[in-house]
Amino acid sequence: MTALLSIMLAGALAPAAPVEPNTWFTSKEHPKTALAVADRGFIAYMIDVSPDGAAIRCETQENGDLDRKVCDIVMKSARFQPAKDDQGRPAFARHEGVASFLMPGNTSRRPDRSKLAVAVDALPGGATSPAYARVAFLVDESGAISHCASMAGERRRFMQTVEALGPAACEALAKDYKPAPARNAAGAAVPSVQSAMVRFEMPKAP
Repeated sequence: MTALLSIMLAGALAPAAPVEPNTWFTSKEHPKTALAVADRGFIAYMIDVSPDGAAIRCETQENGDLDRKVCDIVMKSARFQPAKDDQGRPAFARHEGVASFLMPGNTSRRPDRSKLAVAVDALPGGATSPAYARVAFLVDESGAISHCASMAGERRRFMQTVEALGPAACEALAKDYKPAPARNAAGAAVPSVQSAMVRFEMPKAP
């Protein structure tokens, strides 16, 4: 526990930051594909990113025609600010994105992108259940996590992330989460910077 918390002080660690991701896939440019995505609900994808911020490849959980189409569209425009490792050096990264569209009559909820759910008895002051923590970490070639660091908290319409929950999120991920490693252009597994969300929930009142 002490070792994990000590490495969380590495402030240089930063995942690849998408540049204008809302322009990668729009319903105006791809109306038929956007409608198909809306009918399904959403499509999550993962992009391997090079140390210079270029998108290397896109993968989805499923491998249907629609999934491949979404990846093809995203890869034409996707670009990133490079990730930085714990020493502040440019690094490979793995970025998770979601394609989703709200259409008239579609009441689908936004996808919950948290990797783990953790039950807690209390949350930091001002936070409501569920609350989320987003953290960045290094992943080696085997998928092992190290150098986990909290990311800044933020409040959005659908969720709030709480920076103070970062240490607990890092502990939970190191114990119960095994991410896939990033791969370079040749397909070889490489160390990378990744990020993940952890959901914290208090028991519901009877």
